[in-house]
Amino acid sequence: MTDLRKRVEEDRGILKKIQIFLPGYSGYRKKEDLRIADSMLRNQVADNFKTSVLIPLEMVREALANALELDLMNDVAGVLSKAKTLEASMRHAEQGYSGISAAVKIREDELNKLYEYDLALFEAVNALALQAKEARGLAEAGDMPQVKTVLFQLKGAISEFSAVFDRRMETVAGIEVA
Repeated sequence: MTDLRKRVEEDRGILKKIQIFLPGYSGYRKKEDLRIADSMLRNQVADNFKTSVLIPLEMVREALANALELDLMNDVAGVLSKAKTLEASMRHAEQGYSGISAAVKIREDELNKLYEYDLALFEAVNALALQAKEARGLAEAGDMPQVKTVLFQLKGAISEFSAVFDRRMETVAGIEVA
């Protein structure tokens, strides 16, 4: 994966390049670029989550509906609900505002840590994707008892991932986020 921080830096327009040289504004510009890169990364993580977790779960639901497994459809509905909420959280998460007069100052090194933290979430999404793929394969094969087990495990894993994601700002910057 390309480091989006470099890409944002390379894509600076003339105005942003001038801002880098203005005293008192340079730090803001650099932090703002880091924030933009982190936002882009989180959207990529959310896109990956949608493609590799949500879509396979939708296919599980379809296979369960075709097999008339109504009890399991309730289980997959609960997992899908948590997963969709998590995807939305990733897309709209706290970004580490770097404004000139921000209430909570986020330093450049903290924004870099936030980016690295979000980058590590890609690996966690891949683990969730494996479970979703397994549930899909089991549902399509008609192994409903195993589907129930995997859905239960996946629901717990999504809850854990969500808790880690929600604590990311506090973890990275050592601040309380409401």
